[in-house]
Amino acid sequence: MTPPLTDDQKRDVCTIAAVGCERHIAARYLGCRPAELQAQIEADAPFARELEQAEARAELTHVRNVQQAAQDEKHWRASVWWLERRAPQRYGRQDPGAVSPAQVRKFVGELAAIIAEEVQHQEDRDRLLKRLEDLAAELGEPSPSTASAERPSAADLSAKTSSAAIEAEANDLGQP
Repeated sequence: MTPPLTDDQKRDVCTIAAVGCERHIAARYLGCRPAELQAQIEADAPFARELEQAEARAELTHVRNVQQAAQDEKHWRASVWWLERRAPQRYGRQDPGAVSPAQVRKFVGELAAIIAEEVQHQEDRDRLLKRLEDLAAELGEPSPSTASAERPSAADLSAKTSSAAIEAEANDLGQP
């Protein structure tokens, strides 16, 4: 377990976020894993709020630049570049044929639920769910099964991977 962050470390994380860096950069600066930093953020609500405000300030700076550039048309491209890379789901060019991360999560979850419900033989079901889990991991997507060593029942998996739950998770992540 990682020791709690000091006030100076929290300030450093917020400063790093305020200039536009992502949380994994702050974790690297602190010398910890991103998951450890995220656990610290989740355990400290005031720090989480302060960090979210710092992240919002960075984005607002660039949005303001774009707004000002619309009137002057000088150096707006730097802010557009930053916004496209910082929040591609909101500011990036959208390829009409592209599949969003939320759509992939929804598909993987629904496929896992179908497998859990339709494949009667336990070994076959477990093997298919494991392959689906491995595929999701390769894509960098969350696993359709639980993190515990036990496999969920078909009913548990169906509830966990319902489209409503996945869409709610995508909304929590700020993705379409």
